[in-house]
Amino acid sequence: MKKKVIATSAVLGLAVLVLGGGTLAYFTDSKEITNNFTVGNVEIELIESQLHRVNAGVANDSTSDSLLWTPGIDMTGTPEDTSGVKNDHVAWNGAYFSDQQILDDAANYKHDNDSYFTINAKDMVPGESVRKAPYVINKGTVDAYVRTEVLIPKTLFNIIDNGPSMWTTTAMNEGAVVSSHVDYYLTHGYTPDESKVEKTIDGTEYYVFDFTYTYALRPGEMTFWNPWGNIAISKDATEENFANVDSFDVIVRAKAVQASGFKTAQAAFAATFDK
Repeated sequence: MKKKVIATSAVLGLAVLVLGGGTLAYFTDSKEITNNFTVGNVEIELIESQLHRVNAGVANDSTSDSLLWTPGIDMTGTPEDTSGVKNDHVAWNGAYFSDQQILDDAANYKHDNDSYFTINAKDMVPGESVRKAPYVINKGTVDAYVRTEVLIPKTLFNIIDNGPSMWTTTAMNEGAVVSSHVDYYLTHGYTPDESKVEKTIDGTEYYVFDFTYTYALRPGEMTFWNPWGNIAISKDATEENFANVDSFDVIVRAKAVQASGFKTAQAAFAATFDK
């Protein structure tokens, strides 16, 4: 009997050793790094003003008969208060309206019945003109290429004073803006490009004049140049030209594409809006 008890005890001791081996501790370590990525956004604001950036190229206290000239307002622009100049996007050495002057004017451009646009765009007659200078502001978080487009009614194009008196050549001469439609117009006997016709919801046909800025607009920056200047009715227009026309619309719009991933503005728009 004693031998059996001893043998049984040996078996139990072996079982305890096996269970003890399963609870041994090992040296371990763990590390973790969280990489936070934010997503940028493209957002723009389009504004309209009566102020052509360089006020028809005349100095303060001067006068001009240009349709782009705004009397009675001195230009206060300096490199310190206008983002496009401070960011080296332009090389304009003369006087100009500052960003703030344009923003202040834009706030009242169509504000109420006493605004510049409301007064001057009403009951227009041959020879009258309304200054219309669009600007784009980058409200997003990344650099963006921008384009401004002005849509002119096709049937009224020849009597809405067309050609250089509508768009501003300074922006293109400075190399800040390119326009495929203007290029076509100037090289085809002052004839609009029929491929640049677009219909709106009501079926009215418009010529689309495109103005693409060659530089990327930085976050918070406003375009320095206005590519468009005014809408006028030709002094040679007749009542027959406006038969059955009580009013007409001119549409201004803006588009933007992220700058990252594209070498040029033209490439950015070719890959997106122009496809």
